[in-house]
Amino acid sequence: MSTPAALPLFYRKVVPLSRERHRDWYIDSGQDFSFAAGTNSVYIAASEFAVAAREYAIVFARDADGRAIPAVLLGLEREQNLLVGPDGRWRGRYVPAYVRRYPFILASAPETPDQFTVCIDEAHSGFNTAREGERLLDEAGEQGELLARSVGFLREFHRHTQFTQNFSQALDADGLLDAIQAQVALNSGAKYSLTGLCCVNAEKLKALAPERLKALLVQGYLDLIYRHMHSLANIDGLMELVQNAQGTTAERQPVSAKP
Repeated sequence: MSTPAALPLFYRKVVPLSRERHRDWYIDSGQDFSFAAGTNSVYIAASEFAVAAREYAIVFARDADGRAIPAVLLGLEREQNLLVGPDGRWRGRYVPAYVRRYPFILASAPETPDQFTVCIDEAHSGFNTAREGERLLDEAGEQGELLARSVGFLREFHRHTQFTQNFSQALDADGLLDAIQAQVALNSGAKYSLTGLCCVNAEKLKALAPERLKALLVQGYLDLIYRHMHSLANIDGLMELVQNAQGTTAERQPVSAKP
């Protein structure tokens, strides 16, 4: 018996959008990001690096198959998102696309990986039949305005994930990613250790052959690498959020890559 695939982060009850089942469904989109309050990192596409690097630390994690996945750090502890306030509002200036696409998602079957079905997370608290918010489908069963925009966003997001996957594979092919260690200590005595993450090793990058560096430049990857490396200083921003909440100060040791 095959094991059911794990659901993507945030999603709990993913089902295909149905003209019959969801004909009278509405969505109250609002600005409630409480669904993201329990994660300390979230996927970021390469196309988002330029804006995300101004505010977040961009790192790499490994999925179950060992593939490198870029992500932005949102907290210093497991299941801690310092960017979601008690009222559910996002406290940062930029909301990652992965967060913004929720509760919609594209799904495909293993035998037809290039054919996608629009799905929704029926467990999303914003869905209702009380006519609160915007209707998903119109009277003819066609996509409403919000759904049409969301589907367009999903398709664009998927296109960017393909480029991001190629970028991450290139980093691994050149052996540029190493595990990182970062230690944070508060005056209160609390200590945080960031492990299980990777970043580009600057020395390995400098040691690449000129033709490989040129290839990374031509592909648009070199700019992404530098944005990632410079973004690591934004870990200080997470420290400030923690110390403001606790009324303490924090001290961070430099982020280091370990071969």
